[in-house]
Formats: sequence, C-alpha cells, structure tokens
Amino acid sequence: MTNQPAESPESSPKKPSLHTLPIDKIYRSPHQMRRHFDSQSLEELADSLRLEGLLQAITVRPMGNAFELVAGERRLRAAQILGWETIEARVVEISDEDAAIKGLIENLQRRDLSPIDEARGYKQLVEPPYQMTQEAIARRVGKCQTSIARSLAVLELPAEIQELMPKGTITESHTRYLRRISNRAEQVRMASRIDREGWSVKETERRVNELLGKPELNRRSEKRRQSDRLSSIRSVNDRDPLADVWAEVLAADQDAGPALDEARYEGEGCWDLRIKLSAMDNARASLGDFFVRLGHTLNGPLPSSEKARRGKPHSS
Repeated sequence: MTNQPAESPESSPKKPSLHTLPIDKIYRSPHQMRRHFDSQSLEELADSLRLEGLLQAITVRPMGNAFELVAGERRLRAAQILGWETIEARVVEISDEDAAIKGLIENLQRRDLSPIDEARGYKQLVEPPYQMTQEAIARRVGKCQTSIARSLAVLELPAEIQELMPKGTITESHTRYLRRISNRAEQVRMASRIDREGWSVKETERRVNELLGKPELNRRSEKRRQSDRLSSIRSVNDRDPLADVWAEVLAADQDAGPALDEARYEGEGCWDLRIKLSAMDNARASLGDFFVRLGHTLNGPLPSSEKARRGKPHSS
C-alpha cells in the first residue's frame, strides 16, 4: 500500500463515500467491546494485507477534523503493524447509537468474540446515553431477548471469572451453572478448575449439583456417563477380545465396591484400566474386592447372591 494524500470527504451527510485517509487521524471507537486482540491472528492478517492488499475498506465517521472508527479495527491494527500511513475507508455520517450497533454487529459476526466481550457490548447499549431495552437490542442484532438477558447475566459473576472468559474455556453455558452457587469464592474456585481442567458443560453441571447436594441429579448424570462409557467400550468390540467383560464389570452394582472408570484396549494384548474409588477408607480391601469380582466375571457370570459378598478370599 503506497502512501497517498488524504481526500476530503464529500459533504453529503447520508451517502457513504470511499476515501484514502491518514491512519493517525483515525481514532478507536469508544463503543468497541473487544478488549483482547490475539497478536498471532493480527500478524497473520498483516501478512495477508502485505500480499493481497486491503480487500475491504474500514468504516469511519467524521468527528471534527478527525475520524472515529466504526468497523474494521483488526484491519486498522494490521495496517499499523505494516507501517502504513494511509488506509482506504468508507466515511459515513451516523448517530452514536448506530455507530455502537454497527460495531457490535461486526464483532458478533466474528466467531472469536468472547462471551464477556459480547456482554460488555450489550451493557453499553442498555446504559446511558443509549438506554436501549433488551428487546430493542435483540431486534437490531437478530437475536432473541432471552439470549441478550443471559449474556448480560455474565457480568454479575466475580471479576476473577470475567477475566478468565476471554481464554474461551468458560462459555456462557458454563456460567449458567456457576451462577447457581451463592458463595462467590466457591464460584471462583470452580471456574478456575473449569479453566484448568477443561470441563465440558455437562461435567460442570454434575460438579455444581454435587456441590449443592442434589444426589438425584448426580445419579442421573452418572448414569449418562456410565452409558457413554459402555457405548465406547462396545464400539471396540471387534478388536477387543475382552470388551464384553469390561461391559459386565461396568454394569455391576456400584455398591459392591470401587467403580471401573474406564477400560480401553490398546492393541497387541495391552489393556488400560482406570479404577475410581468412591471413598479412600479401607482402599486396599475395596481394590481386593474389585479384582475378586473381576476374576468371577472373567470365569463366568457372577451370581446375584454373590454380588453382595465382600472381603472374602477367592480361591481358584
């Protein structure tokens, strides 16, 4: 991109016009909700601009002797990385409200906008000077009012959680369950684990229900997880000669001892077993009971009357 002298925008207040403007006369919009711009992504965009040029002009509006950016901040930042002095821009004359809406919509159309940035964008519109209703925002951005309300609710979370959300591990769906926890310190602790361990939304739901003491929900969640494990094991039945054994042990009464969390055939006669203990009390006896039951299963079906037998030596 070669430097060109700036052109004065046409005087028409309505019709957008294309101009080559000095970059140092273009200022960041106060309506920009995005706080984080990935440096690697910007470098990749700058490489594209270097090779292909600017394929889509940015949009600005006149503000005195300068211009306020309406849409295209990533393109503008990439141009600054390249050291461009001028950039092509569409000059439009629009109200503050329209400028805020256009910037919001541009960001919503990008997939990498974090839930917290989206919520902050909506918050700008519901507060002065715009004071738009959630219904009005929903109409302008093409979403339902419930979606706007859920997004705004994210801002009720502790600041520590809001700071984690741009990383992308914690979604708005995760926060619906975090908000069920009244203790804010506990909210932060669980959010940190979600971020560190990469919990799914369903896993978060299970953990929150467990924390809040809802055993009936926990049992349903555990049954779903057990069903998923069984399906996974059966799917490798063609190549795992003991797949039926793992399915039998997984389906066993969980009160009879420790649960088999996972069994996976690695090939070439190698298996990977993971055993989950519900409690650490008397762990050695519990593990012994488990392998007794496993031995019975390997040698044939375990009679129901024997399932409750625990801690007895196995002779074979």
